[in-house]
Amino acid sequence: MSRNKIHITRYLSVFILLFLFSCDKDSDYHYPSVKLEFVTIESGDDGTLQSLLPDKGDRLTITNDYTNSSITPNSSKRVLSNYEIIEGTSNANIYSLQAVIVLEPKQKSEDNETEETLAKDPVSVTSIWMGRDYLNMILNVKIKGGKPHSFEVYAEEESTNEKGEKTVVLSLYHNANGDEEYYNRNAYISIPLISLAEENDQNIRIKFKYYTTGEDGLVVESDKYCNKDFEGFEYIPSYSY
Repeated sequence: MSRNKIHITRYLSVFILLFLFSCDKDSDYHYPSVKLEFVTIESGDDGTLQSLLPDKGDRLTITNDYTNSSITPNSSKRVLSNYEIIEGTSNANIYSLQAVIVLEPKQKSEDNETEETLAKDPVSVTSIWMGRDYLNMILNVKIKGGKPHSFEVYAEEESTNEKGEKTVVLSLYHNANGDEEYYNRNAYISIPLISLAEENDQNIRIKFKYYTTGEDGLVVESDKYCNKDFEGFEYIPSYSY
C-alpha cells in the first residue's frame, strides 16, 4: 500500500484549500504571515515532511506540519503550500498542501506521437513564471467532471546562438477525454527544466506554446509566449538541491 498521503498526478482533479484559522472581527488573534507558493517538500526516513524548499530562498526545516502529510520516505514532491516562515529562524510551519501536476518534457519520438495524434483541447493561462528549475503555471480549464483530463509537454524545437545561449520551445497538449465545458477549474503545473540543460551554467531561453479558444470560438495555437518578439523565460540551471 502506498504511503503517500498527498496524491500527485498528471490528471486534473478538483482541490479545496483548507484554511486552518478563523476568528471574528473583535478577536485579538493575529493571522500568521503565510505565503501561498509552489514549493518542493522533502521527507525523512519515515515519510513525514522534514524540509521545504521555496523556489526563491533557502531550504527551511519544517517545525509543524498541520496537514499531517506523508510521502515516500527520503523523497520530494512539488506542491502548492500555505506556509509560514518562523520569524528569526530558518524553520517553517505548513498549514495546507495541494497537489501540483509535474510534467517532464518529452520528445515526440519517445512515444511515437505526431502532431496529428496529440490532443489539443483548449486551456487558458492564468499565470506563468520561472521558479528555480521549474516553469510554473496556473491554467484555467473548463470541465463538467467525471472524466480525467491529462496533460503532456514536449520539447519540440531547440536552437543555439553564437554565444552558446540555447532556446527551447515547449508545447503543452491537453486531452479533456470528451469532457464537456461547463465549469472553470484551475490546474497547477510545474515543468522541470533540468533535463534541457547540457551544462551547469548554460543560459537557456524557454518559449512556450499551448492551444486555447480564439475569438471565433475555435481552438487555435497561442504564440503569446513564443512569438519572435518574446525573448523567452530566462533559465540558468541550479543544482543547489
